[in-house]
Amino acid sequence: MFETAPGIKLPFPEGIPQQYEVQEGRSIRLNISFEKLGALVQNVYEMLAPPLFFVLELPLNLREEQALGAKAGRHREVLYLDGQSLDQIHGIMERFGKLLLADGMSQFAIASHRSREEIYVQKYKLTDLYSPSPRRFVPLLKSYGLTETDRLFTPWDSFSPEHPGECTRICMEGLDVYQAAEILKKQGMYRARIVEE
Repeated sequence: MFETAPGIKLPFPEGIPQQYEVQEGRSIRLNISFEKLGALVQNVYEMLAPPLFFVLELPLNLREEQALGAKAGRHREVLYLDGQSLDQIHGIMERFGKLLLADGMSQFAIASHRSREEIYVQKYKLTDLYSPSPRRFVPLLKSYGLTETDRLFTPWDSFSPEHPGECTRICMEGLDVYQAAEILKKQGMYRARIVEE
């Protein structure tokens, strides 16, 4: 059974295959059950060449959306924390990893400044691995029981007007992702840009 994160509801989770699709020379896109996701994220970022950087994407608050003349949920801010050692990334994930993995509103990535490789955990926990040589991650994915496919069926493919997905904000130990972002800003995280959904 495909397990979803606490902050996510899928109409038919049992129909989501634990598979990956390779875009040669570019990336791997994958579905992995929630109980395996945290370990996979750690395995991947430990394979990346430091220095590393951490990316956090959050929906803009209503006040900022209104200032842009848009409806709520139309834009997100992209925050960067550059020049991180592997130990610093471990520290971020030890402190905030459970929250980020469980939360349905945020997206995050860990990437290498040097190799430009990246793991990106998106909405509905659809995950991309970016690399000029993406097949180097295939043995790891196979160790988690994922199989290769020519066309990945994602959570997005399972939605319809009658059966939508749902993403919600999660709070753990009195902390949500917006409060986590404020803590990380004190460590040097900054807003790089605003993007439209």
